[in-house]
Amino acid sequence: MRRFLARFRSSIRGNVAAITALSMLAITGLAGGSMDLSVLYSKKSAVQDSLDAAALYAASSSSTDAATLESLTRQAFAANIADKAVSGAQITSFAFDSSANTITATATGSYTPMFAQLIGVTQMSYQASTTTKKSVNGTLEVALVLDNTWSMSVPLDGAQTKIQVLKTAAQNLVDTIMTSSNTANGGVKVGVVPYADYVNVGIPNRTQSWVSVGADYSTTTTTPKTCTTITTKTTCTGGTRGTCTGVTDGVPYTYSCWIVPQTCTTSPVTPYQQCSGGTTSTTNYKFYGCVKNQVSSGTLMMPDPTTPYPGFLQTSQTCLSPIQALTSNAASVTSSITNLVVNIGGYKPETYIPGGLVWGVNLLSPAAPFTEGAAYDTSGPNKMPRKVLILMTDGSNTEYLKSDGTLQRINVDPVTGLPATSTDTSNVAKTYADQQKVCSYAKARNIEIYTIGFGVTDPTGLSNLKSCATDAAHYFDAQNSAALIAAFQTIAGTLSKVRISQ
Repeated sequence: MRRFLARFRSSIRGNVAAITALSMLAITGLAGGSMDLSVLYSKKSAVQDSLDAAALYAASSSSTDAATLESLTRQAFAANIADKAVSGAQITSFAFDSSANTITATATGSYTPMFAQLIGVTQMSYQASTTTKKSVNGTLEVALVLDNTWSMSVPLDGAQTKIQVLKTAAQNLVDTIMTSSNTANGGVKVGVVPYADYVNVGIPNRTQSWVSVGADYSTTTTTPKTCTTITTKTTCTGGTRGTCTGVTDGVPYTYSCWIVPQTCTTSPVTPYQQCSGGTTSTTNYKFYGCVKNQVSSGTLMMPDPTTPYPGFLQTSQTCLSPIQALTSNAASVTSSITNLVVNIGGYKPETYIPGGLVWGVNLLSPAAPFTEGAAYDTSGPNKMPRKVLILMTDGSNTEYLKSDGTLQRINVDPVTGLPATSTDTSNVAKTYADQQKVCSYAKARNIEIYTIGFGVTDPTGLSNLKSCATDAAHYFDAQNSAALIAAFQTIAGTLSKVRISQ
């Protein structure tokens, strides 16, 4: 019995040692596995952060090209992941949904564990995915007040004219903020005001209560035949032809002229009859959509829905493309931008910026003339709807408002480009006072104002653009085509916010 008990005690000590050894191995495995999982989680988190940041970077760009966006995402991811000292991770899938304006990307990687290898696990894989979406920050209404004056017909740099560059820049902004998801249920509305001197409100609006214009009409004139007896003739000799310079909307032009007058003499001839007239002509007067400005006591009125805008009945059109009211239809806005023109026939328009501003305010206003705008929020600029007016011009004001609501050209020196007389200087000051009055009116109604000078060199013009803007961040001095496109891209970015949607 004593020998049996001794053998039993020896057996128990052996089993305890074995069990203890196995337990320690299990505990070590669990502790090591936890460490491996912790490292794996850390690496996955780093890759997730890097992927999110890369996709946000690409989504923040103005590009809508899938290949470009993928390249931007991959470049940013490589840079981000290098900073986090994570090797081996890479983007394995990328997709851009242009209709939803979303970027979806997936990155994968693996980790060689230190302890899990003890149980045969040689690699631990992980995956990170992200979806970014550029969406408008709340309900947004934007009025694009775009310069279509004659000076936009010339290039500033490169081969494209300024109006062509403007079309590209404005369309980029529209593509950014008017995605299908943003425009759903009227979340984003954009309108276009092509302005020069007079603004075109559209022929279909002639019957609206806010337009005062008569019916189209024609006049017929019969000129009686008259004959005159000619007894002399004039002969001119000598003189010198040269080149003279004029200015239209700040753009110099040249024409042939006599710089040294001819010498003319009159001599008798055998009398003969010279007859004219005896014809009937018809002149047609039509409404082309052009309207005068509202005036009160001889000065520019702020928008007043109770006072109709007088319409012109004309023999030819002296206003440009019609206004596009606020709409969520991106195709309509694109069409308006595409159809911008700088002249119609011989009509080469000058610049009256206050008129464009007034109609930009009219587009955003909930009251007539246009009623597509939501009610004004007077509680603060960060409330909804967000109303934004973007004013772009390539030069200074070249016209002033007369007491009857029509405009008169300001005379400038063709060499210096400055007002020709003290009266012209006074008229320039009057126009800029009108401009600032409209800007103040808009700001008082919580309309954000962005201003962009495109190649503007006149200090007065630039300073008035800057003071018209909501603040310094809302003002852009674009001295070349690339800067204009960048200005519109920057504004588009501020009107949108990029967010992680998944």
